[in-house]
Order: sequence, then C-alpha cells, then structure tokens
Amino acid sequence: MKLNFIFLLTVALTFWTSVLQAGAGDGLGLFLDFGQLKALNNDTETEYQTSKIGGVQYDYQFALGDSFSFSLFGTEFGGKGELPDNTKYEYYKAGILGAELRAWMGALFIGIHGGQYYLTWIESQSSYSGIKWSGGSGWGLGLEGESGWSLSWYSEKSEKIIFDDLPDQRVEGQRILLGYRWR
Repeated sequence: MKLNFIFLLTVALTFWTSVLQAGAGDGLGLFLDFGQLKALNNDTETEYQTSKIGGVQYDYQFALGDSFSFSLFGTEFGGKGELPDNTKYEYYKAGILGAELRAWMGALFIGIHGGQYYLTWIESQSSYSGIKWSGGSGWGLGLEGESGWSLSWYSEKSEKIIFDDLPDQRVEGQRILLGYRWR
C-alpha cells in the first residue's frame, strides 16, 4: 500500500507543471482494475480470495467548476476464492454502484465515494449464491491528463454483507485503475 501511494505521489509531482495539466471535465470513462476487491469473513477477518482475476470500471463525470467534479460509477471485480466447509463455489464477483466527489488540483485529484457494494459466489454459469448487497465507502487519489488517460489508486471497504447459508462477509481492498475518459 505504501509503495502504491509513493508511486502515485511521485508521478503527480513529476507532471505537476507539465502539459498534462487538466481539471474536472465532463465525460464517460472506462478503466481496467488491476487491484483487488476481496471477500473477507466479517467476524474472523479470514480472506477467502485465493487469486486475483481482475476487473473493470465505468463512470460518467460531471464538472462542478474547475476544482470539483461529481461522478456516477459502477465497477466489477472477479476472483478465485475458497469458502471453508463449502467447496462448491470456486469464484466470486464483487462490485460497487456508487457516486464520487472529487477535488482537483490541476491533473491531480482526491476523491471520496459511497455506494452499494455487492458480492456473489459462483459455482458455474447457471449456479451462484445470489447477489447480496451492503453499503460502503472508499477514497482515492489519481491523475487525469488533458489527453484523457488516467491512473488512480483507491481503498475500499463495505459494511457487513449477510448471506443466508454462508458466513457473513464484507468486501474490501486496494485498487489500481488505468483508463481513459472521453471529453
């Protein structure tokens, strides 16, 4: 986590006075997620993720002047996982439907968001645990230049997600997003 922050801070300082200066702008964004949203047991903190697969995020951003923006977003992440005492589920999907407020300082932004986090366990294409929802929040730091390219880091944490026949869980993790915004 410290390495991600140091990397983003270094990039931000390097490009702070360059031609990449941008600010809040309207437009659709599409991003690849190289981080992780992992499933955890809510009571014991046991991680159920056994390997990362990856994810995608889309959003639409609305500029609120030069220094702030508001966006609606959706993200989905897939991973391989293992539940104790239940070997029929091998994969899970976790995601967020939310809204974010960003403060801009040139190309650098700091954002906070909240929304509905979801989690489902998958046995096959036709068999899954059902999609369960809970609230949650996160924050992020990133760069987005005039060219539309963006690099950002986010920290996520949901509240307890209640399952009927599985242990109560939550979704949390660190995500690195690389993407493009059409302006």
